[in-house]
Amino acid sequence: MTKALPLQNSDATGPRSPTRKLFTTPTGWLFLLLASCVLYYLATADRPSTLPDQANYVTYFEITNWQWVVDYFSQSTSALNLAIGLVTDELGWRTWIILVNSLGVSPETGVRITVVFLNALVFYTLSRLSRPLLGLLLWLVIPSALAIVGLFQIRQGFAFAVAMLVAISFKRPILGALLASAIHTTFAVPAILLIVTRMSGPKLKIALPAASVSAILVAMAGRVLFQDYGGRRIAEYAGYEAGFTIRLLILMITYGIASAMVLYQMPTEDKTSQPPSLRELAIMHIALIVYLAAAFLVFPFGKDRVFYYVSLLLPYFAQEIKVRNPVSLWMLLVLYLMIAAEVALEEAKGLYVYLLQ
Repeated sequence: MTKALPLQNSDATGPRSPTRKLFTTPTGWLFLLLASCVLYYLATADRPSTLPDQANYVTYFEITNWQWVVDYFSQSTSALNLAIGLVTDELGWRTWIILVNSLGVSPETGVRITVVFLNALVFYTLSRLSRPLLGLLLWLVIPSALAIVGLFQIRQGFAFAVAMLVAISFKRPILGALLASAIHTTFAVPAILLIVTRMSGPKLKIALPAASVSAILVAMAGRVLFQDYGGRRIAEYAGYEAGFTIRLLILMITYGIASAMVLYQMPTEDKTSQPPSLRELAIMHIALIVYLAAAFLVFPFGKDRVFYYVSLLLPYFAQEIKVRNPVSLWMLLVLYLMIAAEVALEEAKGLYVYLLQ
């Protein structure tokens, strides 16, 4: 008589068992406790109108309804304009607002729901990798993470959360980036780099140069594209070049240590076979840094919002890095020292005031 397979082996052919096994360990319970506390705080803490972008997001939820959609589509002159508008007018973001508004909540509550939901998505995707507690701690302290896109620049944070959910949980990084670009336009840059990475094939020595060259070309074309399709953002981002300093560029280049180590430490077979999501994201991460270096020279405000993605991916990459020799130890030390330096600088500017009140 044939024995039935034990139930505990039912995940053997699926993705790395992540979340279920995580919560059978003390580290997993600590992750769950910390994540729950953060979400509870975000759900209940006061969001004053003085919080950056709070008033703008409340306005988004006030004016976006089904009539807005009807008016928008009635003004579309062609299928091409509609396709472009899907990204430039961020129709994915408007769709999310309509979905939340259908619950009958106030605009302020809609903003709060979005903040909690996007951070919950990030926590979930972090839990599906090797050392989620480390990833969570980095998400909490890295300035561009919880303190910015997880708190008040929530359109970008929501786009990032959706992109990582699809990339990590469903192994579809290109689809994730495309969906995210309909929520926040700047995700079109990572989407292009991911598409080039996939089209370049499984060999790292081909995919990495191809993605890097594409990044330079995108940066060079950026000014023309921005003038043609930037719309209201041309006026909004005027003068943002001043924020793109050589110090910021050096910081972003240093953060490339994380993706470089992820690629270097992958088993040989992963470098020559169909690339997993994390490998594609790591190649895109390096190409994105190349984009920023090129943008520094030819398209300074092309960095705005885009540079955040370099540090936002660190909580995911850091989980996969292992100390195998003195060189990797020193590289990891440099990486964490740079993160600590950025945290100290931003804390001195008062970035964490809301979270620490």
